[in-house]
Amino acid sequence: MFKQIEKIYTFLVVYETKSFSKASESLKISQPAVTQKIKQLEEYLGTKLIERKKNGIILTQKGKYFLEIAKNLQNCINNVSGKIKYFKEESLPLILGATTTIGTYILPKYIPYLRELINKNINIVIKDTQNLVQQLKEGKVDLIITPITTFDEEIDYKRWKKDKVVFFSNKPLPKEIEFEELQNYQFICRENESLLRQEITKKLKQHNKNCELLNIKSYLDNSTALKFTILNSKEQFVSMASYSLVKDDVENGKLFITKIKGIELFRTIYIASLKGKKGNIIESVEKYLLSTTSYS
Repeated sequence: MFKQIEKIYTFLVVYETKSFSKASESLKISQPAVTQKIKQLEEYLGTKLIERKKNGIILTQKGKYFLEIAKNLQNCINNVSGKIKYFKEESLPLILGATTTIGTYILPKYIPYLRELINKNINIVIKDTQNLVQQLKEGKVDLIITPITTFDEEIDYKRWKKDKVVFFSNKPLPKEIEFEELQNYQFICRENESLLRQEITKKLKQHNKNCELLNIKSYLDNSTALKFTILNSKEQFVSMASYSLVKDDVENGKLFITKIKGIELFRTIYIASLKGKKGNIIESVEKYLLSTTSYS
């Protein structure tokens, strides 16, 4: 029976795609090879499983019965695979995925505690959220930390913490400022596609504040580059960013921050994992991170 597992998997893919040609694309083998595997499976079972039609395929009565057996077998194999993964996890590092600011300025301070907790090396992969979600599904990262969620039934998102957003400058600013006063300063901002910029622009719009009225002189597509551009400028420039990005420079007196009167600006950071595929290590990491911040 073990020799038939690959053919049974082919049967499941044909059923799910409703097409021999689509199954061929999914399995990355030729269509005749797909046909051959189904034929060999039917010969082994001594019955016809699939009927080809003009608009796709249908299962025979025996095929429908065998489908349940195949699904049960697939569940058993997935369960065994999860247990086998335990042995691999013992030697492999834990891979955490994060977006740029989170992976560079927020997550690293938790790594020493996590490493001690799980007794494993930990690597951080920095990419945009779309790529991180894809790598999570492909098993290339174990857990991701991101400021946005996607509509994906496979992903479990948990609110982790509020990330404060501030306006900062290379020269002193009032501790609080009216939004209209910000229009008197020169700005360097992230590009229009920046998720942080989009989110803060939306929040300010809810307070009838229009970011398009700001005196924006240039745009940069990287938060770290933005910070150092302002740090090294002789003229005064203002921008907005996660407080974690500028915290050390503010404490060292190199940068100065302000807030808009009556408006709290923050974004939510999420911990994301694959539903139903958390091992003990991932659950421990997730539990620890959630214990460090009470989201409210």
